[in-house]
Amino acid sequence: MVLKKYYQQRKSRRTVYMNMKGDKVPLYGAGASLSDSADNRKIPMRFVFEVKSKGNVVGKLVKSRHRQQISCSVVLDSESSKLFILKENACSYS
Repeated sequence: MVLKKYYQQRKSRRTVYMNMKGDKVPLYGAGASLSDSADNRKIPMRFVFEVKSKGNVVGKLVKSRHRQQISCSVVLDSESSKLFILKENACSYS
């Protein structure tokens, strides 16, 4: 999923909410762990995504680029269709 480009002032903050949807996504190597968890209907998953940003520091003379990889661990209930919100301590940043 890609966000549209936008301009943000230097000392401002912005929160972005995204909906992630997967349909018929192959789970390579997850067969054994999913069959073990079929009894309690809890499926452990890990989301890994990357946030890239770039900006101009002094007009267009100096360009800075930042890249941060985020990994979040969640446990999904196979019988619940509720939305879930990632907690702050569920993710690690590198």
